[in-house]
Amino acid sequence: MARQAGIKLTSKQRNILRKFMEDAKDKREYRAAFGILLRAERKPAEYVAQKLGVTRKQVFAWCRKFKTEGVRALHPRKQTGRPAKEGMKAKKAIPMLLKHDPQSFGFLKGRWVLRDISKALKQENINLHYSGVHRVLAELSIVQKSPKLRAQGSLKKNYQKREELRRYKQISAALLKKELLSALRMRNG
Repeated sequence: MARQAGIKLTSKQRNILRKFMEDAKDKREYRAAFGILLRAERKPAEYVAQKLGVTRKQVFAWCRKFKTEGVRALHPRKQTGRPAKEGMKAKKAIPMLLKHDPQSFGFLKGRWVLRDISKALKQENINLHYSGVHRVLAELSIVQKSPKLRAQGSLKKNYQKREELRRYKQISAALLKKELLSALRMRNG
């Protein structure tokens, strides 16, 4: 017997889902309800998943939860784990910190970088790794420029330095082999 595509909904369930979508405060709730309605219209799970930006597995999970628990299963659960207290403190401190020059905090650079922001926050008893600083900056919609790594001096000097490095890399392997061979000869006597 072939599997049926989609989920069967009564008109009352459809109306409940539409009302739920209207009152949804979270995009995850809306997306789940919309996915179930699409499945009720016999749309394939692959289509629904692609349209809503989730996996097929998630679409099936929504339908299964809705069948067993109804609409209240579509409410997102409270996140588990320790709350992000340091991130909340950092959200308040970072905008104030970025108003000042990094040199006033003892950093040599002329602009703020993630690691320096993290170190400055640690001085204020906010222990946040630089990757957490990156996340907080993204949440605050603060964009930082990436510094370009470039040797100081004229372009002609840079080309000369690059050429010297290239030549050294070519002969360094041969020099290393010679040193190893001479050390082995001395050891073997």
